[in-house]
Amino acid sequence: MYMLIAVFNQYDLKDVLEDLFKENIEGVTVNNVIGKGSYGLKEADDILTDLVEKVKVEIVVSNEQTLKLAKECIRANCQDLGRGAGKMWWTSVLGVERIRTGETDVDALTTQIDKKIPNVSNNIVTTHIDTPSS
Repeated sequence: MYMLIAVFNQYDLKDVLEDLFKENIEGVTVNNVIGKGSYGLKEADDILTDLVEKVKVEIVVSNEQTLKLAKECIRANCQDLGRGAGKMWWTSVLGVERIRTGETDVDALTTQIDKKIPNVSNNIVTTHIDTPSS
């Protein structure tokens, strides 16, 4: 199992999420962050630069193939030739547990609807509250 962490521009988030969900990669955590990339805190004229607003996405996946798919979803929507497109990195995950059911590891990462668990609805309703703003 792996955790993929990516930091990229906020305006790319909607496209990244759409591609992830098309590939059935779910369980995404998104945070608004600010930071400074590899160009340092001072520019050539020795003036401090501003911290830039980005989003940080964290995804735990069960295998290398899913990790590659998730990285490609991010790369395809965020990669450009300009500075500040972002970074992504991944690390091994030792264990995962779904708190509600007690399932662990790969079982905890599978979609609930596919398991036909009684209290999970196929009628997913979204509102402006649970969708990312642009």
